[in-house]
Amino acid sequence: MSHSGLLNNYLRNAEEIIPAIEAVIFASGEPVSIERLLDVFNIDDDESIKKKEHANGDKVKIIKDKKRKENRTKKDIILKALEYIKKEFNEKNSRGIYLSINDGGISFKTKPEYFDAVSEYLKIKPIKFTGPQLETLSIVAYKQPITKGEIDTIRGVDSASIIRFLLEKNLIKVAGRKNIVGKPLIYKTSDYFLEVFNLGNLKDLPSVKEMEDVIKKNDGAQNAGDEHPADSDYDNNKDSDGRLF
Repeated sequence: MSHSGLLNNYLRNAEEIIPAIEAVIFASGEPVSIERLLDVFNIDDDESIKKKEHANGDKVKIIKDKKRKENRTKKDIILKALEYIKKEFNEKNSRGIYLSINDGGISFKTKPEYFDAVSEYLKIKPIKFTGPQLETLSIVAYKQPITKGEIDTIRGVDSASIIRFLLEKNLIKVAGRKNIVGKPLIYKTSDYFLEVFNLGNLKDLPSVKEMEDVIKKNDGAQNAGDEHPADSDYDNNKDSDGRLF
């Protein structure tokens, strides 16, 4: 059997496509999109259309319409397979990883409860946020696209150092320039931001009130004297009330 034929056969057997999709996601060095999975398991259809390019217009249209219908069916199969994988990995305590699905793609992630073991092995430290850093990140998340000047106006202080920190951590990204005098840079959250906070998309963001509570709680812990001061690096521009807007 040809390589392409074997790939398409997975679509005819749910028990085979599930582990095949798991293997593709695991082997990928970056999040995998639904479109890429469709490409991987859709080789024969593309070849069949190329072979019939010399057919008349009506036949080509019929072939392409059939292909679109088949793609919808295959997408349904792949989505159902992903739901099964998600249930297997995310809901069972016997698994140390979970399936992350968001706008940035699909990938396997370490479950939070095992982060200490993984970080000890890899000798990495979790990202610790100060109140001002969380506040600035929240402003970008809820108000994006936004400029530094707009962030500064909301916070009442200069945010240059915090914006640099968020850019370095790949939590926000430059998304162009605003079409006003000076053409300042505009910022948006990154796909990595969704992964770090385990969000499917920006619609899954917590409410503004919930974010304000998190920031105030973080400020309170710092003001009371955190047991691990080295984990946080407050800048000199810390606001007193930890406000979000």
